Amino acid sequence: MAAFEILPDFVFEENIEFETLITKFENGVEQRRSKRNTPIRKWTLQFHNRTLSELNSIKAFYAARKGAYEEFDWVNPNDSIEYSVRFDNDNFVFSNKAPGIYDCSFTFVEVK
Repeated sequence: MAAFEILPDFVFEENIEFETLITKFENGVEQRRSKRNTPIRKWTLQFHNRTLSELNSIKAFYAARKGAYEEFDWVNPNDSIEYSVRFDNDNFVFSNKAPGIYDCSFTFVEVK
């Protein structure tokens, strides 16, 4: 499996999500049920002031995974654990801040 090895800027955002189904009854009582026993993690990574070469490497990796279609390996710099992840969506947006200087950001979602 391919691995994403380009280090993001620090600080990046990390989310831990559980999915709880909540049913509210007419008498005010709630029933709750967890859809999973382990959380799903998401990371929003930012890449600021990158060269065109770095941006092209990120874009090529994104295109090779067909956006959110294919999973890949990624080592979280915060805990040094390798996760199987995928891109969160099929949109890759970048901005040109100055000649030859680019910014981009995206979210990885853990695949279980």
